[in-house]
Amino acid sequence: MKYRTGQAGSRGSPWMWSAGIVSAALLLHGILAGQAQGQAIVLRGGTVIDATGAPPIPNAVVVVRGERIEALGQGINPPAGAEIIDVSGKYILPGLWDEHLHYKSWFPELLITNGVTSGWVQDGSPWILAQRDGINKGKILGPRMFIRVQSIDFFGAPEEARKITLDLIGRGADFVKIYTLTPPENVKVIAEEAHKAGKVVEGHFGITARQAIDNGANGLVHSTGVELDTVKPEVLEKELPAWRAVDQGRSRVVFPKVSQWNESKTGGPNPDLTDYWLWIEDPRRLMLFGKMDRSMAQDLIKLMVQKQVYIEGCQIYLFRNFNDHLEEYYQEDLALLNRPELHYIPEVIRTNILDYTLLDKLTADEKALMKLGYRNYQWFVKAFVEAGGKIVVGPDTSSIWHATMMPGVATRRELQLLVDAGVKPMQAIQFATKVPAEILGKGKDLGTLEKGKLADLLVLGRNPLEDITAFKQIERVMQNGRWLPVGYHYDFVNPIPNPGEHWLTFPGKEPLSDTPELVTSISPSLVTEGSGPVALTVKGREFVSSAVIQAGERWLSTDVVSPSELRATIPADMLAQAGTIPIQVVHAKPGWGKTNSMNLYIKFK
Repeated sequence: MKYRTGQAGSRGSPWMWSAGIVSAALLLHGILAGQAQGQAIVLRGGTVIDATGAPPIPNAVVVVRGERIEALGQGINPPAGAEIIDVSGKYILPGLWDEHLHYKSWFPELLITNGVTSGWVQDGSPWILAQRDGINKGKILGPRMFIRVQSIDFFGAPEEARKITLDLIGRGADFVKIYTLTPPENVKVIAEEAHKAGKVVEGHFGITARQAIDNGANGLVHSTGVELDTVKPEVLEKELPAWRAVDQGRSRVVFPKVSQWNESKTGGPNPDLTDYWLWIEDPRRLMLFGKMDRSMAQDLIKLMVQKQVYIEGCQIYLFRNFNDHLEEYYQEDLALLNRPELHYIPEVIRTNILDYTLLDKLTADEKALMKLGYRNYQWFVKAFVEAGGKIVVGPDTSSIWHATMMPGVATRRELQLLVDAGVKPMQAIQFATKVPAEILGKGKDLGTLEKGKLADLLVLGRNPLEDITAFKQIERVMQNGRWLPVGYHYDFVNPIPNPGEHWLTFPGKEPLSDTPELVTSISPSLVTEGSGPVALTVKGREFVSSAVIQAGERWLSTDVVSPSELRATIPADMLAQAGTIPIQVVHAKPGWGKTNSMNLYIKFK
């Protein structure tokens, strides 16, 4: 099945990006709608690896009707009128999950082609909501999304942390994520409220693993805190302070100290008090893994298993410079980035994917200790899993701020690194299917191939239980009972784009620009196609009497309510089709100039 889209530059209107003029969206909609309304689909003759842990089922029959699996097993007679697909010699598995996606508009083909049909999305912006809804309706290509809304990075009073948590839950967060500034007492109240609502709590913590676990955390993102609880005190107190800060010249080194932290809050060193924007980026963290005391690690593993705490292994990110496939992965990435069909991957991402220059700045002794850190982490992963611990696959793709990985490709590579560490292939597969679905409370419908569950499945040409790299050869992808297009296409376009998502910015370090940042918010920022005229409010600062709201390239009749608020009505014809409209403020003559823009997203009905 070919996935052909309209030309990327073919736009019927100069003022917005619209699904109506991007044939990618229309063709995808036609394919998916037709499949969803058609007859039963039968896959016959393949081997089913259902990810429950049961033995593979050879010569199986899988019957899909609508969005669910109607029957699965051997000797099943196909329903009358079914479309029968011979998959003899092939392997049928659940769709993969990626537990850590910083989703971008160019991700869809890379994720789907590499088998990722569901993901924990680290965002909850209006654009993400539009993408999620469009994917659920079969109108946009992409993985099923479960959202965090936003992370909680809060150092204030615990009761304020409680209010923030309740607000996120009220706004539809599927899970709660805590970030580095949050001290233990706030982790506790956040976990209390999240658990009352049936939400899992994970964190990219700035405290030790034990502190996070003791205060109710369910998961350790990037295995944060593990390195602090698995080394002897003298390593933290004497050796770590003596190690040099490597690579200070990189733009990711934004602030030298997080000055508002009070170490007495944690009773020990806060790992984000470094020269790096993120401690996980600092080579000294990998060096700490090189100092791991395995007896201390076993004690931590025992606690984690007892408390049923999972880790996001993320080896493909943390140890990207020290895994055993560095050259292989580099060459594969280089080949992919040279494919003309993937021209739409942004330049900053291309640079970061191929960025291994850190290796040139390390001494031989530092490299040796970091390689030992990788070996120790592999041992930790194997020991944790053998003790009954659970891992979720979450490569953390893809960052504009630092060396990063290819979405989708990184997911299947993480499976390979788990097997390299000594994890059995079936377990590695479960860590990207069954386990993330169950942790999120979605195991009733997703994560395994069983009768009655949603039909998210992959057809592979090779057996991943014999060779985990079989995920390189995914021949078919089904999501919600619909076949999705597999492969990369030069003219791929996301029907609801997100302009500005590739700007290189970080806190305290914004790009130089002559465009004044005067617009601070627009309301609404998300509407439904065909919703008719919409009253728009733009808030900001320094608006003058000649200020006019510009939607795309159309000037709107504008009421200047105050120097900080403007109002206008967006006419119905501009909202007739899904797409994206940039909103900014201009000035009628004799004024001049434009402000920054913010996007109004029009989601599918």
